[in-house]
Amino acid sequence: MSRALIAIGLLVLFTIAAANENQLPDDVLHLAYNPTYDLWYFNPRGRPDKVTDNIKNAYNERRPGGVCYLPDDIWFYCRTGEKISE
Repeated sequence: MSRALIAIGLLVLFTIAAANENQLPDDVLHLAYNPTYDLWYFNPRGRPDKVTDNIKNAYNERRPGGVCYLPDDIWFYCRTGEKISE
């Protein structure tokens, strides 16, 4: 019985930790791509003015967390915060 409670407790703990890991500030936009229409867009809203080849290559690397954008023309990897040169 106690092992089951410990297992459930650990499961809840890891689920909460994973959910908090992907939290980004509201002004950060997550880049996405629709290959059917060759369309670049931001989640949750909007479309970028331009997506350079460096940004496309960074997106295609498929790093965990993806590529994010700040309105000050700053592109970076979402999970690591590493900047991407345009």
